Amino acid sequence: MNKLTLNSLIFTLISSSILSCQIKEPEKPKIWSLEPTSELISLPLNDQTPNISWGLEYLHEGKSYLFNLNQLGNSLQIFDLQSQSLAKEIAFEREGDQGIEVGYFHVESLDSIFIFPPFGNQFVLTDTSGKVKNRIRFELPLGYAALFVHNSYYVSPPKVVGNELVAKLRAEGRLSDFTQAQLDTIALAAAINLENGAVRLLPQGFPKDYLSTGQKQLEYSIHHSGKQMTVSFLGDHRIYQFPANSGEAISVEARSQFLEDVMPSFQKDIDSRGFAEYSSAKSRYESLVFDPYRKVYYRFAFPTVTIENDDQLRALRATPGAFVVMVLDEKGNVLTERKFEGGIYYPSNFFVGEKGLYLSINHPENPKNVEDQFQFELIKLEEK
Repeated sequence: MNKLTLNSLIFTLISSSILSCQIKEPEKPKIWSLEPTSELISLPLNDQTPNISWGLEYLHEGKSYLFNLNQLGNSLQIFDLQSQSLAKEIAFEREGDQGIEVGYFHVESLDSIFIFPPFGNQFVLTDTSGKVKNRIRFELPLGYAALFVHNSYYVSPPKVVGNELVAKLRAEGRLSDFTQAQLDTIALAAAINLENGAVRLLPQGFPKDYLSTGQKQLEYSIHHSGKQMTVSFLGDHRIYQFPANSGEAISVEARSQFLEDVMPSFQKDIDSRGFAEYSSAKSRYESLVFDPYRKVYYRFAFPTVTIENDDQLRALRATPGAFVVMVLDEKGNVLTERKFEGGIYYPSNFFVGEKGLYLSINHPENPKNVEDQFQFELIKLEEK
């Protein structure tokens, strides 16, 4: 072998070695899990405040606060989470110029708190003083019963975008009467002008095949970022993401392994007993909640429960059974999920804080349930 050939061979071997070192192995996908931590937040309650909340909202503004809706007192309670104590209770008048019936609420900041009555065509803007700063009156178009901004049922926080408040709607009509053609005309949310109350229906709507397998409840949960609306429907495995001003969605398959392949439906002639079982004991998705600290969504789901008698069916409303918390990435892809057995957590009472998801342990059947306290356990998203 001459010197030139030998040098060429050595060069080739060295180049191949360097190249092989530069080729990186494909990254293994991260594996995530939701883990209870036994770390509790305990908040003292007075004898006029039940330990199962009508609605909660978390706010970090200098400190971390948890707002609680107390309908018995027509008030909002503000808890300081660092000291785990009541910082303030804002009691609202029910009548007069300063009057408002507190049905739901949304906290943009300590200086900007929206209060919504259970029904009606108005809401007010206030702050921690409890004084009404502005009363916004509006008229919804025909076919819509009300704004539906419930704080513990299909949670869908309103969102201030410019000079408008984007809020979820509830359509009028009997569930058994809806056709897909009618559903195709229904808007999921409206934008209400905060200066003059003008209402603008937004273009986002129901999936075109939502009723393809039968009648379903029309509940859904919305997260609006200002630029994008992400929606989870009760009877649909998919997650839908809409641009803020578009009705064209990208859908992502996000089925829970604990729910049936085909979501339950009901017949148009269903009786009240059958509907109660469908709505309380059959598989369904509920609230979709965004975690801004970890940039993920938590999607709550309920597997089908076998019901043997009416007493068990009635009990489900006060003592909910097993439920699932799914974790989705920002595009709606499933990262992990965990099934929580019944009797420990109260699934409609939760909030997201800096450390993670907090679930209430005030389930009536939980032996650790304390009547004069809110108690929340930290559930952390961890990489395995």
